[in-house]
Amino acid sequence: MIEIRPARPEDREAIVEILHHGWHDGHAHLVSPDVLPLRTLECIDDIYGASDDSFHVAAEGARILGFVAINGDELTKLFIARDARGSGVAERLMVHGERMIAENGFSVAKLLCQVGNVPAEKFYARTGWVEDHRGQYDLWMPTGATGHFTAETMCLLKKVGPAR
Repeated sequence: MIEIRPARPEDREAIVEILHHGWHDGHAHLVSPDVLPLRTLECIDDIYGASDDSFHVAAEGARILGFVAINGDELTKLFIARDARGSGVAERLMVHGERMIAENGFSVAKLLCQVGNVPAEKFYARTGWVEDHRGQYDLWMPTGATGHFTAETMCLLKKVGPAR
C-alpha cells in the first residue's frame, strides 16, 4: 500500500537519488553543458539539504517511489523514481501537493516547468495546470557554486481552493 507522508531524515538518500535521475532525465539536455558538473549526487544532496521546501514522499513500505515539495503557493518539485513512472504515483503526489497549498490558505498554486521538458509539460496540462507566462529563470545551484545559469521556463497556475 502506498502512503504519502512528510519526508523523514532517513528518506534523504532516496530523495536525492530520485531527484538526481529525474533532473538528468528531464533537464540535462536543455541546459548549458557547464551545468552538468553541478548536478552530481553530491551537489543534488547539497541542494536538498539547503532547501526550505516542505517535502512529502510516496512510500511503499521502506521504498520511496517519488516526492513532491512545496513552498508557500508554489509546487517546487515533483519527481518520481524511474521504475514508478506511469504507475499513478505522480498524480497522487500532485493532488497531495495541491491540497497542501490550499490548506496553507492559497487559492491558486504555481509551478515552474523548464520549456522543452515535454513529459512534464504534458503531465501538467493533463492535470489542469495552465501556462501563465514564460521567462528566463535562475537554475538552482549547490552552495558555493560559481557561475550564473538560467533556463527558459514556463510558469503554470492552477486554482486549488476558494478565493480568500
